[in-house]
Amino acid sequence: MTFLEKIKPHLISEDILIQEVVMHALHDYPNIPEEWTNELLKEAFRNNEKLSSILIYVDNQTFNEEAVKILIENIPLMDPSKRQLAVKLVQRIEPELALKYKEQLQGYIPKHTWNLYELLLHGSEEEVYSEYGQILNDLERAGSKQHDFYIKAKKLAACLVKKGWVTEDEIDLVLEDEFKEKWFSFNGTLTVYMIGLLKTQRYIPLLVSLLDRDDDSLLEEVSVTLTSFQSDEVVKEVAPYLRKDNSIIYAASIVENIKSDFGVKVLREAYRSAKELDHRDILIEALCHQLSEEALPEINEHMKLDYSSGLVDIEQTVYGYFSILGLKHRELAVWRQVAMERELDFRLQGNDLPLSPVRNNNKVGRNDSCICGSGKKYKKCCGK
Repeated sequence: MTFLEKIKPHLISEDILIQEVVMHALHDYPNIPEEWTNELLKEAFRNNEKLSSILIYVDNQTFNEEAVKILIENIPLMDPSKRQLAVKLVQRIEPELALKYKEQLQGYIPKHTWNLYELLLHGSEEEVYSEYGQILNDLERAGSKQHDFYIKAKKLAACLVKKGWVTEDEIDLVLEDEFKEKWFSFNGTLTVYMIGLLKTQRYIPLLVSLLDRDDDSLLEEVSVTLTSFQSDEVVKEVAPYLRKDNSIIYAASIVENIKSDFGVKVLREAYRSAKELDHRDILIEALCHQLSEEALPEINEHMKLDYSSGLVDIEQTVYGYFSILGLKHRELAVWRQVAMERELDFRLQGNDLPLSPVRNNNKVGRNDSCICGSGKKYKKCCGK
């Protein structure tokens, strides 16, 4: 069975713990059927207990016309304290579809964004490139609004790719200049994003070499782009970075989301060679999200270790893995109880599920402690 075939029966689960594991496993996987997104949105608005979790974790998925209608129908009915989660999804709707429903959506999208959508659909190459250059300049001095400008820049970059106004020769020139510098500019980071849209696999070794960089904005785009190829060539190139402390988080995320037998093999080998307990946590989570029974020896071995994880909700992750695959384990009920107690304790403290990353000038690195105070690293909490 494929990854999607295994997870499909559990897409909507009555067990909140399994539902969250499903959402974690799907979050960065690029090939999710659009009808699944629609089902998840319907479930979010049916079940208030799942609302935040689902709306947070579908942000990478594609919203078709039915999804737009679901949002339009339900946003006005939402608790105002959670409405912003759905409004963020509205801002990710493709411009053409957003304009089709402008009358219903205009209260959630700023006027200047509607002007941008018109440009994306009807602007000339010169006009779009001019706006793209202006946004790149704005990004350099955007301050707290940097994330908003970056989203606009990505829409413009996607337009340039879609209309064939970007060539590989131009990408080569940008990358040549960027690799001379210690830090990638926004133009360089967005060029990595364009490579993912173009699916140009000859850049794989070059992109993988960036995993040693200490730049989370860049590494986010590198991770998404490499994952989008769904290629064992990527897994082969990334494998050495699973053994490095400064790159294991992103490397594991990439291999975790390339659903292949070779990906499972590489993760298992990395786990067996890992010395640090934190590294083992990361690798076990990646193996669980692969949903392969081949990983059972490593997962069973890991759950015998007597220590408390500070990176991963390991009991919930493994409980979800066994439950989704229909496997039995004598500790299954214990894992569920531990996971539920942790979940209830978190909510009793007045917390909801973690929100999307906060992006500002004082960026939190994925290896830093999370700003929410959970004790986990940022990548494994609010940085998800």
